[in-house]
Amino acid sequence: MKIALRSQLRSCEGGVMAASRRFRPVVLILLAATVAVAPSASGARAAAGAQTLVVASTADGYYENPKLPSIGKYPTNANIFETLVRMTPNYAVVPDLATRWQFIPPNTWRFHLRRGVRFQNGARFDANAVKYTMGRLAASGSGAYIGIDKKAAIRSVDPYTVDITPSFPNRRLLEQLVHPENSIVAPGSTPNHPVGTGPFKFVSYRRNREIVVQRWDGYWGPKPRLQRITFKFVPDANARALALESGAVEAAFDIPRESAATVASHRGLRIARSPVGAYEALYFDIRGASGFDLGQDAAIRQAVELGIDRSVIVKDVWRGNASVIQTMIPPSILGPYAGLVQGFAYNPGQAGRILDDDGWKLGGDGIRVKNGRRLSLTLVVGFPNADIHGAMPEAVQAMLRQVGIDLKVVKAPDENTYSSTLSAGQGDLFAEVGNQNDANPCFLPDLLFYFKGTSHGDYGYRFGPGGAFDQVIESKCRTGVSEAAAKQGAAQAMRILVDEQRIVVPVAGVFRIYGLSTKVKGFQPNPSQTNQSWLTVWLAK
Repeated sequence: MKIALRSQLRSCEGGVMAASRRFRPVVLILLAATVAVAPSASGARAAAGAQTLVVASTADGYYENPKLPSIGKYPTNANIFETLVRMTPNYAVVPDLATRWQFIPPNTWRFHLRRGVRFQNGARFDANAVKYTMGRLAASGSGAYIGIDKKAAIRSVDPYTVDITPSFPNRRLLEQLVHPENSIVAPGSTPNHPVGTGPFKFVSYRRNREIVVQRWDGYWGPKPRLQRITFKFVPDANARALALESGAVEAAFDIPRESAATVASHRGLRIARSPVGAYEALYFDIRGASGFDLGQDAAIRQAVELGIDRSVIVKDVWRGNASVIQTMIPPSILGPYAGLVQGFAYNPGQAGRILDDDGWKLGGDGIRVKNGRRLSLTLVVGFPNADIHGAMPEAVQAMLRQVGIDLKVVKAPDENTYSSTLSAGQGDLFAEVGNQNDANPCFLPDLLFYFKGTSHGDYGYRFGPGGAFDQVIESKCRTGVSEAAAKQGAAQAMRILVDEQRIVVPVAGVFRIYGLSTKVKGFQPNPSQTNQSWLTVWLAK
């Protein structure tokens, strides 16, 4: 699978985090350019009445796949669309456009569809709409990772029953279909004018500026209380916070962890934190290019784990807006199997002894040397962007120096540069903030670390251990019969990555932080921002 698709599926949709105060004038200019309400917009807002919400969203990522723009779906979910099944904030799969389903061996899923549902253009939702949507996913390549490609079989059993047979054995299809990219679209509609079955219908879209939706009174479920939502695309997190503080917006995505308390201290504002859904982790490149091969040394990998005090990063760097966890998968999704991953604790003394035993001796400048080579590692920071990581890289740099490791921090200027650096293997460690965006417990281990068949330079090639790990993915995750088997498989896979091979260094589980006016009621923060619902939200006077 291409690096770009991997990035899209797990993106935390974050923007720039903490800018220095000396750049505040620049941020204010950016704020004026991106969220200022024009006179016409102000008039529309007044005409719509009190139930009109303006949200400072993150960057406009709708055109990441130019073959099939995801306007209204992902990364900013405007609630235009719905999926066959949806994911709750605790990662449970519940009915949506399908009321029930069953697995028919060896590899077919049968969905019984909700009756009486209409698209926002008046067309009937039925099995043909599901076939049309799956065909569009297959043609664009967006569905290939779940087996919805040109080899998949989609069959209408009757107008309200549809069979989906992926192109490869995939027992996790149900949990994967919750992703908004797999939303059902109206037959004949175009991505540039999205038509779905959701509670809000499309009004307008200006690329890199905003998307506007309004309440759809023909919605089959409970009617939304908001009449209109305008999502302003504001890539800079400080600009989003300032927009909230100034009253230009009533809600803002991804408030910087470092400044959440400051935002909450403003009169009329509050902070809403989701459960852990995102993660901060470091990955060792175990097949790096020449000069970046120290990730192959298991002793170095273990010493790095033991040399990082994650509690300090969570408490002091991120001001408590994260949680120390032992796996990059949210522990809640692993259920009773979370304990299979033991993880590690801060122990710089043991880290030093391990390096001593491996032949790395302290040099005169405090950096270890072996056979004339300094113990110097390069940490590449850049997914989804460098600044979302805040001061974490510098904190890790200082901690590792205490055990004799020289850590060079390289911050990629953009995601494309980061991806090309990763593909070329020009780093020993790679720092990423990603998100659990579907209900499949094996989503991240399979997506990022499965080695078999990967291309040179792909994630699985750089970080995948292969062998026993791939066997777990195949036997428990992809073809495991029960949800419990998938949870156990995900935990076993993470144990290999964290405890045995020490390729993944979990730094923290990250909360999604939303800034809200105190007038905003009924908001239930979702750990997967791209699955955020606005159905129950309303504005108090």
